[in-house]
Amino acid sequence: MKHAFESRSRRRFLSGGSFAALLAAGVRPRYIRAAQLAAQHGEIYRDLGVRPFINAAGTYTVLTGSLLPERARRAMEDASRCFVHLNDLQKAAGERIAKLLGVEAAMVTLGAACGIMLATAACVTGKDTEKISRIPNLQGMKSEVIIPREHRNGFDHAARNVGIKLVEVGTLDELHGAIGPQTAMLYFTNIFEYKSAIKRQEFIAAGKRAGIPVFNDAAAELPPATNLSSIVHEGFDLVGFSGGKGLRGPQSSGLLLGRKDLIQAALLNANPNEDAIGRPAKVGKEEIMGLLAAVEEYVEHDHEADLRLWRGFMESIAKDLRAISMVTAEVYVPGPGGHPVPYLRVHWDQSRLNLKYADCAQQLREGEPSIEVNVDPGGLSLASYNLYPGEERIVGFRLRGILREAVGRS
Repeated sequence: MKHAFESRSRRRFLSGGSFAALLAAGVRPRYIRAAQLAAQHGEIYRDLGVRPFINAAGTYTVLTGSLLPERARRAMEDASRCFVHLNDLQKAAGERIAKLLGVEAAMVTLGAACGIMLATAACVTGKDTEKISRIPNLQGMKSEVIIPREHRNGFDHAARNVGIKLVEVGTLDELHGAIGPQTAMLYFTNIFEYKSAIKRQEFIAAGKRAGIPVFNDAAAELPPATNLSSIVHEGFDLVGFSGGKGLRGPQSSGLLLGRKDLIQAALLNANPNEDAIGRPAKVGKEEIMGLLAAVEEYVEHDHEADLRLWRGFMESIAKDLRAISMVTAEVYVPGPGGHPVPYLRVHWDQSRLNLKYADCAQQLREGEPSIEVNVDPGGLSLASYNLYPGEERIVGFRLRGILREAVGRS
């Protein structure tokens, strides 16, 4: 059975006749207005046959991260209208960002994974242009990077691009024993700290004692907003963030923050330098100015207001599901390894309701408008921080319809 939102084309939502028909069908006005808002977006993608969607999943790259604020959009458009020297722009933007965040130095990268690669290259080569030109041939250079075993993940391929060997350690004693003449960098993945026996201050202290730079991959660690400065201030020598997730800058952008000498070395390993590993990772004037504008907005933003708004989204959806038998909906904030923002867990007994979590998510994806959620063994998990006012009503309406239909079949 198709729901009211699915049985009409998106263009017809914009007409008064569709409003009257939906009202006659018993659909509440708050949902009708939400459907109209959803129908007004994404035409540029629909013209290509690509469906836009409501994002209740998160800032995943495969789901195109986040949406630019107007300030960043304007900055990118303005930047596209004239020429500048790229090195001058990168230097000036980096200095502005560093001042805004209260850190020693900063640069804009082509995403957080690029930041991992450039941080690694900087720690291997320093500012030696002969070494820079030889990467990934590391003969005669430091060639090992130490990482807690539990911190390994697919993104460390970016470090391996430099030609280094990743040395895994599981305990503090193993960390101290692994550090040696070939150690170029210590590599910490912020989101995985809870998995490891080695804690961040122990990791930082080991690097300081040995005189080895310590890098923190904090790509998706916004929110909380304080992380943007506090992680550097903890003592990490370099910290990388995605520009296109919590910062809401251009998706193909990132930030590398930290020690001035290492940022200078990273810049030498980056575009526009021709004989450098970072040359293919070209970050343009539009991305630089877009991310600068996003950072400026981020540091001025009322993040507490966001948390209240996001909790309201989750509570609204939970309210829509409250009367459905066999279904529970709970607002929660994830613990270690998750974003400390409101989420919604929707759970039911899959055997009693005769509806698999994955099948429910698929129906949300295939309906109109399309909705993306997370599926895990405990149910559906909905993220609040990529929803915009009105969209929570659509999500609640669509999810309620799917679950009610399943109850009716059971």
